[in-house]
Amino acid sequence: MVPVWIRPWLLGACLCYSIFAIYWYLFVGYADGWDWQPQQRLAADQLVEPVDWDSLEATPAGQDLLLSVVSKGRDSEVEACRDDGACRRQCQADNTVETGPAHPVLNCLVSPPPAEENDSQARVRALMREDRAQRLGYVLRAHDGQLAAVARLQGEIKAMRCDSRGQCYLLAELPDIEDNVVFVSGDFGHHWHLAAQSVLDRAYVPKIIGVDGQRVWVAGYQQLYVSKDGGQHWRVLVDDQTLIAHDASVIASSGDRDLFDWYLDDANQIHAVTGGTYGRDEDTGVFRLNADTGEILSAKRYGGRFVSLTNGPGGGLFGVYRTRSPQRYTLYRLHGEQWRPVLQTGSGRLGRLWGNAGTLIVEKGRGDGSHLLLSRDAGQHWRPMDEIDALGHLRLGPIEPAWLQIGYRDREQRYGYRWIRAGD
Repeated sequence: MVPVWIRPWLLGACLCYSIFAIYWYLFVGYADGWDWQPQQRLAADQLVEPVDWDSLEATPAGQDLLLSVVSKGRDSEVEACRDDGACRRQCQADNTVETGPAHPVLNCLVSPPPAEENDSQARVRALMREDRAQRLGYVLRAHDGQLAAVARLQGEIKAMRCDSRGQCYLLAELPDIEDNVVFVSGDFGHHWHLAAQSVLDRAYVPKIIGVDGQRVWVAGYQQLYVSKDGGQHWRVLVDDQTLIAHDASVIASSGDRDLFDWYLDDANQIHAVTGGTYGRDEDTGVFRLNADTGEILSAKRYGGRFVSLTNGPGGGLFGVYRTRSPQRYTLYRLHGEQWRPVLQTGSGRLGRLWGNAGTLIVEKGRGDGSHLLLSRDAGQHWRPMDEIDALGHLRLGPIEPAWLQIGYRDREQRYGYRWIRAGD
């Protein structure tokens, strides 16, 4: 006989267990698995070792995926093309490079300025740029499940991004050129031509945050640049100091120097967000700006922080937001001044967020191997998925919920890669 005084506690415990059991049944115990496609191999002779796979970046290009990676090796063909005038003239016959199995060299599109022998500062800058000559940049394309290198350059590819209509931009640092070089493509990266060189002088680690045809936005060091003529001319749209001068109360009061992370939404507005992924401040400042003029539309400080932000279906901006106290997690779609919740989990942790043209994937739980959540309709419906335990590097594909996994070299000096897809 159970004592009367303990019955309410027992009933409460049973109720909690039932809720936990239902949660496990729906979201953990029956999380769907992934379909691991057969492994394929990328010939190692397409890339010169040593390849720094930590530099791997990817951007959707229509139905394909364009990737870039940096090598610290040397390629005699690339070096010869960089120095050979005949190679440059042949490449520049129509001012276009066509990518493909021949792995053309993009450097041939660029005309280095004449050396300033009497300028000591110019000679020093040239010596510093020679460090770039010790690097190779590769462009790879994943097409119909196959991965292959399609172009290369001497220097370092810094950023690459395409819009949904095929306009692509590639930013690179080349050994003969000061600052950054901009290459542009109008057909999802199959053909490239030079847009500008020696531009974006303070974009030391540039990030392309948005592309819309002839308009392109690049985040640099404490500045946001914009070009409205296909990358030929650039101007500073806004910088950190302008935002701070507008309303310093939005910035964290801690002693850490605040820099902004920049995002473009589908309402033609820029969101400048403080804190960053590794910031220690638990509050977030958000400035909202007109993407064309740089006009500050709003400035506000929030009692929480974004855990992760990314562009997803329809070009929308999505962000996982965590309130400070009590901790509550919500995935929002940011559209202009509106924050529309698409997933609320209360105290249930949400982590990193990935997105492409048709998919959202978010980490759920505390990294305990339980599962991910996947949506194919911009967050209206969610499906639990197992976490992927895979060696190497994972990049989300262009549209479908599919990951490209690139592994390490095997005994035959070839890189294994495979697609990991979600079932229907």
